[in-house]
Amino acid sequence: MKANPDRHDQLPEHQRIADLVDDMEDRLAAEREAKGIAGNASERKQAEQVEPDDQAPE
Repeated sequence: MKANPDRHDQLPEHQRIADLVDDMEDRLAAEREAKGIAGNASERKQAEQVEPDDQAPE
């Protein structure tokens, strides 16, 4: 999500901050993926879920 100054003027401060943090996280994830840094977000999404042996039954 790209920052839109007009929209941000109408939002409460906590939402503006949340939007800024989201934008920073997106940029960081893209940068890590572009550099091929291990453990980036897309690799974590593709990882197979592992259930612990001692997990309580549902």
